[in-house]
Amino acid sequence: MKPKNLICLGLAAVAALGILACGGDDDDDDENGATAVEGAQDPTPQDDASPESTEPEEGDEDEGQDNQAESACPIGALDEAGEPVSITFWHAMTASNEETLSELVGEFNAAQDRVEVELIFQGTYNETIDKYLTALRSGGDLPDIVQLEETTLRLMIDSQSALPVQECIDAEDYDLSDYAERVLAYFTVEDQIWPMPFSISNPVLLYNRNDFEAAGLDPDSPPLTLDELRQAAQAIVDSGAAEYGMSLDTQAGYIEQLFALAGVDFANSANGRDGRATEVLIESETGLEIFSWLGGMVQDGLALDVGRNPSNADQLLAVGAGQAGMALATSASLGSVFDILETGQFPDIEPGVGPMPSLPGEGGILVSGSALWISNRSTPAEQEAAWELAKFLGEPQSQATWHVGTGYIPIRVSAADLPEVEALWAERPHFRVAYDQLLDGVTNVASSGPVMGAYIEVREAVVSAMEAMFLEGASPEDALAAAAAEANEAIEDYNSRVGG
Repeated sequence: MKPKNLICLGLAAVAALGILACGGDDDDDDENGATAVEGAQDPTPQDDASPESTEPEEGDEDEGQDNQAESACPIGALDEAGEPVSITFWHAMTASNEETLSELVGEFNAAQDRVEVELIFQGTYNETIDKYLTALRSGGDLPDIVQLEETTLRLMIDSQSALPVQECIDAEDYDLSDYAERVLAYFTVEDQIWPMPFSISNPVLLYNRNDFEAAGLDPDSPPLTLDELRQAAQAIVDSGAAEYGMSLDTQAGYIEQLFALAGVDFANSANGRDGRATEVLIESETGLEIFSWLGGMVQDGLALDVGRNPSNADQLLAVGAGQAGMALATSASLGSVFDILETGQFPDIEPGVGPMPSLPGEGGILVSGSALWISNRSTPAEQEAAWELAKFLGEPQSQATWHVGTGYIPIRVSAADLPEVEALWAERPHFRVAYDQLLDGVTNVASSGPVMGAYIEVREAVVSAMEAMFLEGASPEDALAAAAAEANEAIEDYNSRVGG
């Protein structure tokens, strides 16, 4: 590496690792994560906890409802309370994301006098779900509403501790027509929306427009397919614009995205949406095409493998250091990326942002991010209070504030027409790419995403297979077979523990 690039890399490491990794662990669990907190994937009681510890005390109606499937949204309970109701809200946001969330919660508290929300930070998404399940198993205090990342969907349903927001939607005839269709589809299982969508992102292609120009590529036309991405990478390498065409981190979430964009289910039972998923479908023609493409990119020197990349900064640092011309990254990182670039540390970088390249097919980008779960262990008044907060955070104005303050995608279509969003997109049109990508394509079972137990273990199996291919020379066929076997064993074990 050139001395100049080494200096840039060192400066960038301080900024990027400090800023990109502070988004509430979104990237770690969002498009990519494969690191588990011990026990976080098991909603069943621990051996040293009584079987009753995950249920309210018998006959204590004030502590919630005994059966999640029978619970109904207690509309009117706030009026009957006769005094302000206090609720706890567990979240996983940090830095500017936490500041913006605090601002929104403060606005909610100030705008009405029936509900007072206490915002409580619980660490990363993994730490938050671990604390939640620990409290659930031991009979400890649960939050009235909790922010959890999207892959916990099956886990939370199986925990039997959540009030499906569909109950509240039906009770109020709440209008969902302004919500992005795919966002609702992701969190819908067996015709019920379980958590309230809130904080959404998806992966985009970041590239150096200067490298594109040096390689004879049109910087206004980023590659849209995997074939085009390889061709662009080859042109960058051949021209000497960068040592590698792109930097690539071994993240399982990208594999799931490529299945969804191709319109192919990642798991059986209609991606776990028409019955419980019992196996992944990665050992398939689509899986082989994806793994063969990935293996070829690394083996042919067109992609720099930066490994597991828990900070979600290494692939971007490679672009900043001049090693690579392109990288995939979560749209939630765009704000931090542009903030860093504005410091002037990377004068040779002119950023471009495009949608995630894909295989041909009838699909669309997956939803990543987090949603809000309402506890059915809370009192009726607390449950309705949590529902009121969830609705407020999903309002167009709240989503506009959230988008501008954090970079997360607005989940309300009308939010795109609000002045602050229009102003941001006029100044930084790159921020619109992820929003358009969310609305583009087909919303079907494949693009709604897989619903699985043992999600973290499944992702670990896929990452291990990628490492075997990149580092040990395993063939795509052998890597996929190993991943499928390990993932399916984890799913079978999970299902056996929850009675599925």
